[in-house]
Amino acid sequence: MIQTPPSLRYSGRIAALDIARGIAVLGMFAAHVGPERDGLSGWFLDLADGRSSILFATLAGVSLAILTGRNVPYTGVEFLQAKVRIFTRAALLIAISGVLALMNDIVALILTFYATWFVLAIPFLQWRPRNLFILAGGCWILGPIAATYLNVFFEKAGLYSMGDSSGFLVDTLINGTYVGLVYMGFVFAGLGIGRLDLADRSVAATLAPIGSSLAILGYGTAFLLTKMGMGPTWEDYGSSFVDSGDLGWRMDGMGPEWDPSVSAPSLDMFLGAEPHSGTILEAIGSGGFAIAIIGFLLLGGPILGKVLYPIASVGSMPLSAYSFHIIAIWAIPALVFPDSFAPLAWLVGATLVLCSAWRLVLGRGPLERLLHAASTRASQITAPPPYTPLPVAPNGESPRQ
Repeated sequence: MIQTPPSLRYSGRIAALDIARGIAVLGMFAAHVGPERDGLSGWFLDLADGRSSILFATLAGVSLAILTGRNVPYTGVEFLQAKVRIFTRAALLIAISGVLALMNDIVALILTFYATWFVLAIPFLQWRPRNLFILAGGCWILGPIAATYLNVFFEKAGLYSMGDSSGFLVDTLINGTYVGLVYMGFVFAGLGIGRLDLADRSVAATLAPIGSSLAILGYGTAFLLTKMGMGPTWEDYGSSFVDSGDLGWRMDGMGPEWDPSVSAPSLDMFLGAEPHSGTILEAIGSGGFAIAIIGFLLLGGPILGKVLYPIASVGSMPLSAYSFHIIAIWAIPALVFPDSFAPLAWLVGATLVLCSAWRLVLGRGPLERLLHAASTRASQITAPPPYTPLPVAPNGESPRQ
């Protein structure tokens, strides 16, 4: 395989990615603080719900590519340093999420999931873009099926932990709000995108139509199947893919008993595309939507960074902005289940102003500074000195030490 020389690695901050991150973060604001959905405003909030977190996960993959060499993956000591930076950032994200969880019992925090996906993507960091895209498609198609039937198996066997640390991987990969077996597909897609030469406009010109086509395929198919009476509605899902009451597993004495009468969900459960439903068609449609947004923003070029400076500023410090909105929801009662768009407008406006001012004066966001400083310090690894054999005395014996 012909390797791209490091001198051809694209460099510099890409405004389109900052804007995309800003859109993802502000979309989560809308999903968490928006009023009751009704009419056109409801359509707008539904557009943000679910798709924002998927765009965020896709951009996490792009960030992984940037951390590990962009379109020319690091090797040797550089690659080892990059992996240490990833581990350090993941650990800090879990710690920050733990603090935010103390203030929050409304929003499904994504940061712990995000940290887990970062670490799980490490074995794939040097894969080719084509293979990463294939892997992403596999997660979109097989992930919903695997997660659903693993849930069935766990429910029948009584293997669920009750919220302690032993359930961490189950929650982040299979049974949480953000199903990792599916969301890893978005991370892999973003990693593949980041491994392309994003300075080449032909890449953007390819991503935009491919993403749009996938979005039309996923959402369009779900719409047609629903009209034909084959696909489920959101009410069919309830709060999760599999509800233990519906599955019928029973308790016997002090522990669960395997119930062979429990049946798996209908195949119709895989055919919808409702937000957070975790279906195949939602993964394809929302994954395509994320890719299309990235592609179209890349086509806009650097000028968008100036025109949309406030949104790009939010996207330049997504962790700080995300954490700010969780703290605001905890501190300001008016942001909890509001009956109008006013609280959301105030929150978005304040975030745009604060992030723009901070970026203009201080540059990197406060929590981004923490992650950068800690991960850089942790990764200060240098190559060992070359081995130098001890001199040998004329009689063939090593000299005394």
